[in-house]
Amino acid sequence: MELIIEKARVSQAEEVLKCIRQAAEESNNLIVTTENLKNYTVTEEKFLIDGYRKSKTGLMLVGIVDEKIVSLGTLQGNSLESKAGHRVTLGVFVLKDYWNMGIGRQMITALLDYCVGNPYIEIVDLDVRADNYAAIGLYERFGFETIGGYRDYFKDGDGSYEDAILMALYL
Repeated sequence: MELIIEKARVSQAEEVLKCIRQAAEESNNLIVTTENLKNYTVTEEKFLIDGYRKSKTGLMLVGIVDEKIVSLGTLQGNSLESKAGHRVTLGVFVLKDYWNMGIGRQMITALLDYCVGNPYIEIVDLDVRADNYAAIGLYERFGFETIGGYRDYFKDGDGSYEDAILMALYL
């Protein structure tokens, strides 16, 4: 299996949105749900991708296997003029059929390589479901430290709640 990781292009918006919708159906680890994606449009996704491409700290990467987007990685930046301008929030998902193949690790590596080369980024943070032990272990292997927690951060469709662990990597 050959994985290609590249910056998301506006022309990929429809496939990116399809991938996000599939991931939301397959896993409860994402913050987005199929319900809040129901009315989200390709035009809105194009606008979002374009914003990432113009950002000085933000980044959206796609992971492609056999010409299909199977993973997405993002760094959501803040306005450089804000007091949080030195910080970005990392997000990664991989479609279920591609779990445990090293794609998440490669996506995180690509995102962190971007951070290390970016003079504006000093801290990379993330939140992860407290019961997502595989992801927590992966983040720890990259040097992320637990900096806190958030009770009842995720509310699942059945009305149950799950805590989040807040993690950060200081560059």
